[in-house]
Formats: sequence, structure tokens, C-alpha cells
Amino acid sequence: MLTNLKRRSALLITLAVVCATVSLVPQTVGAAASVVPNAGTSASVDPHTVPSAPEHMKACPGDSASAAGFTDTTSTDVDCIKMFGITTGKTATTYDPAGTISRQDMARYIHRMFTATGLAAAGTTAVPAFTDTAHVTADGLAAITALASHGITTGTTATTFSPDDNVTRAQMAAFLQRFAALVKDHAGAALTSNKATGTYNYGDLSNVTYEEMESVIYLYNLGVLGTCVIDNLGKCDGTTGGTTYRPADDITRAEMATMLTNLLNHTNARPAGVTVQASSSGSTLAVGDVTTLISVRGADHSATSNVLVDEFWQLHNDAAGVAAQVPFHAVLGTCASPATVNKSLGGTLCVIDSTDPSTNVRGNATGTQVTTAAYKTANWWVHTGATGGQYIDGTTSTYDKLSIAFGAASTLANATSTVISTTAAYALAEDMSGKAGITQADGILTYAGQSQTFTVTMKPTTLTNTVKPGYSIKVATSIADVLGNVTTSTAYYAATSGVGAATASWTTTCPADDSALTSTYATAIEHRVSLGALLDADGLPTGVTVNPMDDDETFNKDTTTFLYAGGATNGVDTDGTADAADTAGYVTVGLSCQDTARAYTGASTGESLSVSSNNYATSTAGSLTTIVATAFDQYGAGVAGASVQFGRIVTPTTGSTTDTAAVATLTTAANGTASLSTVVCAAGASVDAREASTAWRIVDPAGNTSQMDDITAALPSHLVEGTNIYCTSAGADGVHEALADAAQTTTLTFNNQAASWDGGALTCTVTNNTAGTAATTAAMAFGLFVTKANGAGASFAEGVIEGLANVPASDIASTTSGAGNQTLTIIFPAATGSWTVACGTNTLVDGSVAVTLVIANGTPGVPATTLDFIDDDLGTNTLILKKTTVGASAAGAASTTRTYYNTFVYDSGDVFSQDVGGDNVASTITGITEAAFETLNTSLPALTTDMTVSYRTGALTSGISYFITGT
Repeated sequence: MLTNLKRRSALLITLAVVCATVSLVPQTVGAAASVVPNAGTSASVDPHTVPSAPEHMKACPGDSASAAGFTDTTSTDVDCIKMFGITTGKTATTYDPAGTISRQDMARYIHRMFTATGLAAAGTTAVPAFTDTAHVTADGLAAITALASHGITTGTTATTFSPDDNVTRAQMAAFLQRFAALVKDHAGAALTSNKATGTYNYGDLSNVTYEEMESVIYLYNLGVLGTCVIDNLGKCDGTTGGTTYRPADDITRAEMATMLTNLLNHTNARPAGVTVQASSSGSTLAVGDVTTLISVRGADHSATSNVLVDEFWQLHNDAAGVAAQVPFHAVLGTCASPATVNKSLGGTLCVIDSTDPSTNVRGNATGTQVTTAAYKTANWWVHTGATGGQYIDGTTSTYDKLSIAFGAASTLANATSTVISTTAAYALAEDMSGKAGITQADGILTYAGQSQTFTVTMKPTTLTNTVKPGYSIKVATSIADVLGNVTTSTAYYAATSGVGAATASWTTTCPADDSALTSTYATAIEHRVSLGALLDADGLPTGVTVNPMDDDETFNKDTTTFLYAGGATNGVDTDGTADAADTAGYVTVGLSCQDTARAYTGASTGESLSVSSNNYATSTAGSLTTIVATAFDQYGAGVAGASVQFGRIVTPTTGSTTDTAAVATLTTAANGTASLSTVVCAAGASVDAREASTAWRIVDPAGNTSQMDDITAALPSHLVEGTNIYCTSAGADGVHEALADAAQTTTLTFNNQAASWDGGALTCTVTNNTAGTAATTAAMAFGLFVTKANGAGASFAEGVIEGLANVPASDIASTTSGAGNQTLTIIFPAATGSWTVACGTNTLVDGSVAVTLVIANGTPGVPATTLDFIDDDLGTNTLILKKTTVGASAAGAASTTRTYYNTFVYDSGDVFSQDVGGDNVASTITGITEAAFETLNTSLPALTTDMTVSYRTGALTSGISYFITGT
């Protein structure tokens, strides 16, 4: 009877909440009052709310919980409860995440949490004599008894437990709330979540008991049930926190794993051994003071007290141009000097001694507080062992490490321009402005029943800045059909802010073709897009007054672009005046829905050409690539039957390109595509003759409507991959940068003048290091030197060197000195790179004494070099850079341009900067985030932006590379 009374009371209260007429106090004795759930009707008055007391500490910090090894889930929550032995899986290899939980299994799971959380094995509550548990195994009976002794379960009646019944989500909340009321946190304090005043968003708790309702509210505010990200319209994101709890549903094994893990985070549960984690909320997100908590646990995860723990730390400087600070000796593995690692607590650095922190009764100790800063990574190491034990990197096993990296905080900035784009890449536009309520003349032609997605992207002036949160989009929609019916509606979309952009999207679907109601199907859908919010007028963040669709009060849309390949320019003012259409206060986009037959028509409908990859590594056999041509109908869908002639332009490392206009002729298949597969990037016999890049194109020799039209080869740009394939090689360790040409000077100094030489010969070898060609040699007879004495011999040597096969003809300059020693100065031509002159055994003689020779190859010549950004593959974190050099060729030409494409791999541990000195870079910032670096590279409109790379990947380097866009 009491249970029914509770249920009815809860129902009455929930009805009162829904009707918003009165707030009722629960009538059940001892029940706490609950607040009204938030309906999210107002961002300022009644927003959805986030949990009030979530826990940032973790029961399974970092990577402490290894993968559980189940084949049917990769959930880290499952990994965590598997580490604590709370689950052993449905089978040895499966977890069954979608399966349900019986009451006896629930008891097992919660019972296995006792040791890790420090809960006593048995409580003081009398255990009911359950009559329906005889078939339950011993471990299940022990679990049921343990829970009953603590009052975590009271059974379904005074004498039954119903061990085989499934546990509902409402019941699970009650069990976990009772458990949470008994355990303590890492500091020994009770878990607190005020269920009497704690706000929540669930609107479906009308049919549960009071205890279940209060348990749900309690656990929600602890963050046990998930989070809730609030957008600028006051709405919960609906993906993690949501607005429905589904109390009557059976809880799944996946949901239970998440609840248990989130609850364990509030307790003193920690992995076996020693661990370290940040103990201050938000430490991993913001620059500031970070304090660590050190924990030591036994093999069964029980707290271990009075354990000495040695902690040392490092604040690594990640700024560009700063060498890596290596914490350990490269050979010995011992700690480096205090210049790179430090110890604030205890005595000797990296050694366990009696003055080190000792764990308390709960197995915890407070670690070192470090003040972090931008461009810094804070690292902490902790280890345990015998007194006097020294930490040896790679050898000490009883240790843990915490790293928190702080890049530059991205600057918050206003959005200053807007791009509206759509998925209709190849659809045509159709004018339906004659229909009632429709003004747009270029709706995207869309087939009946199909959809298009629109995306509004608002950008800051500097793309490495983060757009301020709080922008939202208002979309007023008019739909006009062929009968003249017009319907209108309005929707609001909160923009998601990030580095370089804030975005909002929606999808529009054309109605199905209903020939029974309309003699000719045609429907126009017009969206009038502006900034606006459900709860305020302007849709702008607080304090922002400038509309990113327009930069003045005339709303001439001068900062807005509407993009799709069909050619629409809707929303862009073309005459520079504030006319009536310009000042309407919105941008118009939409669909023209039709059902006319699909057809490809050359020069009228769309076409495309793509390659399977823009780069392949040069190899002996080369790589197989696929080139795909597609013919589109008027709706932007592929159609069959179009003839396609593929052309190929091959550019070698040096030399002239080869253009083959008719590699193959194919016909598009049912999906509109024709695919050509071929080998590219095969290594040739000569580096100079090797394929550097291949560009693909479509050739239309006949010009008929069934033949795909000419498509020229396209280099990649920041939004289009293009049809060019680069043959790449991995960048070598070292500095890669633009260099000015520098000529080389080499001197040959003899210990006397040529006039006195009376015998022997001299053989010299000249090598061009830039061209990479074989050296050539020449013999200079002493008699010729004698006849050209007093400096004339130098002219002879100059001529001999110029005559070598790999030396530019008649381009060597030289000077001589006849006073004292005989000196020959050879000045190699500009734009020929680096040279080496070496002379063999010197047999020139002066009387009976050999003439001595000293050769000084001066500063090596430098070929003119450029290094330009080509592409950035965000999926693999790989840059492609174009390197050109101007130097001598094997044939002896004075100047030859070579083109190479190199790949460089980066990661979050590298350092990134931007420099205003390069094309398309707005400002100089030393040390930007990886995300900002990628955003900047993505924005580059051309392939001429300089880059500098200090590449460090070798075993003897720091492994931290430096990338600068713009210099």
C-alpha cells in the first residue's frame, strides 16, 4: 500500500509540474522535495541544466584500464569495470552490451565494487530470508546477502528477491543511490548531490516511486547518468544527457557499465599499483595551477597506506625554435639535471627516501602543484619501491606518468563573414519565383522526394581564432506547390563554434511526387536565412553587434556567399547599392523540386573528374591509381551512357612534360562513372627523368552532347583536391627551407710558381654534388704549365676544367696570383650548386722537390631552392611540400630546374607557427595549436605559400619537429 501511495504521489507531483499550476510537496513521510524539471523553454529563465556535481577525478585515469578484449564492444567504461573485476563478460570474448541485467547479476556487479571503494564486506541491516534464491550460485548468494546487509536491496517482497527479473533503469538508479550513500570519496567525505534542489531535465519520471525519482535526480547531478551540453538556445544537446530517462526500460549492460564507471569516479577506487592524476577540476583544459593526487592500491584495488612515493616533474617548453628538454640520460636512463626535471617534495631527485610523501589511510598523497603556461607541457612521474630505489627510465616498472599539454589558447573573435553551402554539388538551378510566396530565382533543382543539406559557416577574419560561441541561425521557410498552396514555418539552429568557424546545418526534403493530386508536379521551397534566436532577436553572442552576413546596417550581404557548383550567387550583392532586394534582411536559398526525366546533356549538365589519391610514394614498381569521371543529370545524380576520353600530362623531375590526349575512351556506367586504372610514380633509371607528377584531364574531340566535355587538369586548392597526382618521397631529417642561389669558390694553392716546375703531371677530379652525377677527371701535364708560366698556367687549368663533361662549358671564371705561391681561384657559375675539386697524387716537381698543393673547397654552392605548401592530409597528419632546386645538370647545362615532392608527418607533440612574410598568412604567431595550423593550411588558396620545416624523426633527435607556414 505504501509503495502505491508513493507512486500515486509522484504522479500527482509530476502532473503539477507539467501543468505548471502549483508546486506540491511530496506526501510520503521522509521523502525529500524535488524541484520542477527544466523544460528548456527559455535560455534565461528555464534552460536545460548540466549536472551540478560531476566528478573530474577518475577511477581509471589515463590508459590505466587496458582494453577488455571483448569482440562486441570497445567501450572504455567496459574496460574500466573489467579492470576492477566487476564484469568478466557474458562469455570469455563477448560483453553483450545490448543485453539486459538480472537482479542477481546486478547484485554481483555492485558487490564487486565493495573492495575498491572501501565499503565493508557486511553491514548491520538484518538480511531477509529470501525463499526464491536456492538456485542462485554461491557468489550470487554472497552478493545478495552483502547488499541486503547494507540496505542496498530489500527484495521485491519481505521474502522474495526475484533474482531472475530484469533490472529497470528506475530500479538501477535506486540501487546505485543507496550504494553511493554508503561510500566515501578520495578525501574520506560523503558523496553529495542535493536531490531536494538539484535541477534536472527529465520529463518522464511520472510513473516511478518517490525514491526512484529522487535517486535519478541525485545521480543525474553527480554526472552518473551522463552530461548535458547546453547550446545558446538553452537546449540540452540530447545525445549524452538528454531529456528522457526511460525509467521503465530494462537497463542494458552498456548503460550499466557507464553508470558504474561514472559512480566509481566519485569514490576512492583506483587502479592497482601507483597512479597520478590532476586533482583540480579543469586542469587539463586551462592554463593555471595544477596539483596532483597520488594513489597507491594493492592487487585487489584496496587502499594501501604508509607507502613512500617519489614524485618528480618537468615543465617542458614547446615553443618554436626551443630544443627538446630530454628528462633522462640517453644511455643510463637516469634523471637529467634539475634544468630539465625537478623534485619539489622529498630529498634526492628521482630517488625514494624517507622525506618523500607517504600515502594516508585512504592510500592517497598530495603531489606537486605546477603553474602551467601556454606552449608548455607539464609532466609528472611517480614511482614506488624500497627506500633508496632510483628511477631508471625503461627499467622501473612500479611507476606512472601524467602529461598535460597546453598549446596557445586560441583567441576568441567575432565572426566577420558567412558562407552558405549545400550538398548539391552538380545540380542545376531553376527559377520558380513566379510562385506565390517565392522570390528566389535560382532554387537548387532537386528530384521529388530527395533532400539537400544546407550549412551556414561563419568565419572570423583570422582563421586561427575561435569564433565566439552564441551565434544562432533563423530559417524562415515558404513552400509553394503547383496548386498555389503556400505553407510557412520558422526554425532556429544554434551554431557550433570552433577554430576558424561556427557552423549550423539543416536538411530539406522535396515532397514526394503525387500525380493523383497534381497534374504537373512542381514545388518551390524557399529558405530566408538570417541571424536570429528563439529567445532573442539578433542571434549574436552577448556584446557582439556586427552581423557576419553583413558589415553595415544596409544589409547588402557583402560578407555572405552562397556556394554550389550549379552556379548560384544568391545572397551576394552585385551592384554595390542598397536596393530593396539587398536590404531585405536575409539571404534566400532553397530548392526547386521537379519530376522531369533525368538526362545528361553535354555542356548543360554537370561533369566531374577525380583521382583516387593526390600522392603516391615513388617506388620501383609504381602504384596503381584510379581516375574516375562522372556525368551528372540536371539533379546532380550520375547517369549512364556518356562517352569519356581520358588524357594524361606527365611532368618529370626535370625536362619537358608529355601530354597524351587519348589514353583511353570509356563509357559511364549506371551510376554515371567511368573508371580508368593505371600505374603512376614508377621510379625511372635517372632521378632527373623520373615522374614527378601526373595530371589527368578529359578531352572532348567531337564536341557532341553525349561526350563528356573538356575538363582541364586541376591542381589542388584549399577546398578541391584536383586531378594532379604527386610522386613523393619521405622528407629527410634536417632543415628544409627556401634558399637563395650562392656560387662556390675553390682555391688551389701551390708552394711555388709554375715557371719553376720542371716535371710531373697533375690529375684532378671535379664533382657536382647538386646534380648527383658521376665525377669526371682531367690530366694537366707539367710541360703545359711550364709554357704558361707566371700565371698563364692558371688559364690553362681553367680551360681543362671547363672541358670536363659535367662542367658548364666556358662558364668557369678564375683568378691567379703570381707573387710568392702560385694560387688558382676557381669560381663556379651561379645556379650550378655545390662542387668538389680533388687532385690525385701530386707528381709536379720543382727540380727534385715535389710541388705541394693545398685545395680549399670553399663554402658549398647553394642551388636556388623554394619550398611550397601543396596539401595537408588531416586524416594521416601528412604534409606534401613542393621543393624546387636550380642547379647544374649531368649534361653540363649551367642551370636546370628540378622539382621534387616530399611528405612530412606531424603530430600534436610537434611545434607549429605562422609567419606573415609568406603569401596568404595574415599575421605572425609563434607557437600555434595543431588545430590552428591545420585550419591555416586548409585556408591557403594557392600552392605558392612558403613553408619551413625542421624535421626531427631520427633516433638521435628529439622527435619534435618545427613547421612554419609562411616563411
